[in-house]
Amino acid sequence: MKPFLPRPGRALCSLGISVFLAACGGGGGGGSSGGSGGGSGGSGSDCCYAYSGILPPAQTGTDPLLAQQWHLKNIGQSGGTPGEDLRAVDAWALGFKGDGVRVAVVDDSIETVHEDLWQNFASSLAAGAFFNYRPGAAPGTQPLPYYLDEDHGTSVAGIITARDDNAAGGAGVAPHAQLAAYNPLAHGANSNADIADALRRDGTATAIYNNSWGSPDNGVLNPAEQSFIDAIEGGIAGGRGGKGSIYVFPAGNGGCYLRNPDHTCAYNENSNLDGYVNKRGVIAVCAVDENGRAPVYAEPGANILVCGPSSNERSGITTTTTRNGYRSDFSGTSAATPMVSGVVALMLQANPNLTWRDVRLILARSARRNDAGDSGWSTNFGLHFNPKYGFGTADAAAAANLARIWTSVGGTTALQKCGPYVRGSGAGPFPIDIPQSSVPNASGAIDSVDASACTLTSIEFVEVRFTATHSYSGDLRIELVSPNGLRSLLADKRLCNLDGDAYADDCGSYSQWPFGSVRHMDEPAAGTWQLRVVDASPDSDQGRWNSWQLTLWGR
Repeated sequence: MKPFLPRPGRALCSLGISVFLAACGGGGGGGSSGGSGGGSGGSGSDCCYAYSGILPPAQTGTDPLLAQQWHLKNIGQSGGTPGEDLRAVDAWALGFKGDGVRVAVVDDSIETVHEDLWQNFASSLAAGAFFNYRPGAAPGTQPLPYYLDEDHGTSVAGIITARDDNAAGGAGVAPHAQLAAYNPLAHGANSNADIADALRRDGTATAIYNNSWGSPDNGVLNPAEQSFIDAIEGGIAGGRGGKGSIYVFPAGNGGCYLRNPDHTCAYNENSNLDGYVNKRGVIAVCAVDENGRAPVYAEPGANILVCGPSSNERSGITTTTTRNGYRSDFSGTSAATPMVSGVVALMLQANPNLTWRDVRLILARSARRNDAGDSGWSTNFGLHFNPKYGFGTADAAAAANLARIWTSVGGTTALQKCGPYVRGSGAGPFPIDIPQSSVPNASGAIDSVDASACTLTSIEFVEVRFTATHSYSGDLRIELVSPNGLRSLLADKRLCNLDGDAYADDCGSYSQWPFGSVRHMDEPAAGTWQLRVVDASPDSDQGRWNSWQLTLWGR
């Protein structure tokens, strides 16, 4: 992964596999192909680009790379399964291309002068939809790449809003959406304040904030900063005139530990361990390949809403890259996330009055059940869910059609809450010794809360805050069970930080850790909720469960 350093001691990483393989803390930004021109060029091993300031001419004609973009329309061109795609072309045929919707790419840098991006960026310029966070940048300068490894944001932008029918490159999922560009992850920036500022910048006009970055996928608990939490909460409450900003984030690439053949898949990372994506205001996105199946790097999680197409070990995503070029190897949940951002842009064109809650509900209801033979699928109150895939692969045509006729449930002010129901802090049976068992699905220690007075008839999001002491918290398996018997696996046995001692206490401590779940969407809340905790690695380590609390949101 390419390292981003928002605070001392922990890296924030772009989630593309071509970068991921280089490790967080080193490496470049993947390969590129295509020409140079349109006013950009580079020199030196790691620095720097120079731009002529001359934009390429506007053209019309067939996009030469469109046929390679299986994620838009899969006819088996990459060896995949026909039909395993976003159904974006079907949405275009309905008249939805993202017109009038602004999407911000929050990333390292964006080549806004690229021949396949500049027209959609130019449509945002009058409102000043860009900001350059690079230290020393002159006011009003665009957030262009400067170092040669700052190619990530340009590839993300192309997936969302590369212009169609301009005889250049391919097309984005929302090829007429307006592009906004923010670079708080550029070299030398990366402060918590910059990230928080970008997530709220121009929030009246900007509808969607795409964030193809997250915590390192190393099994370690990575909490979000308070400034990030405040930005998300402020955005969903006040963005778009109270309808709420839409925040799209990757679920992560930590399903397997790819760099060490002795520990293949040892991490067993869960997306709920990333404090950036276990929040009610964040859409967590997983990845599926050209056959509709989870790639080797995919993380499961009860907080995952939907998936977007991305790479496997054989094929990647065709999109833009720097120096006016193109690439066919973009990968990971970095690529899946902008797929969903593009779908949301189509939805908001179909119905600009959708709130952030409406968007989440529509994505869940319209998603297509991919990999139908996988044993993880279950049905809850009319919705199919799988911890690998959330509610399934995003379906652009179905989502736009549903958005067009949707009756809003309201925004943040209309959201109802039950709880928090608090257990522990010296009350009742706590602290509880955590039983040890290597038996799959062992119940372990069980504690319950009574939510019988909760009047929510349709849950939208569940949060569990959990505190325990254990010398290796990666041994713990934690599961929430609803009154109706629906289960959310919040954490499973894993290894942590294998760059060091695989048996060191590197997992982090569960101290009021917030787990999120969408698994219970549309379920009525009333009744007894259980939390089950087991130590899945029987040994001499004795863990103690100190407290937990449950909060339910819905309508």
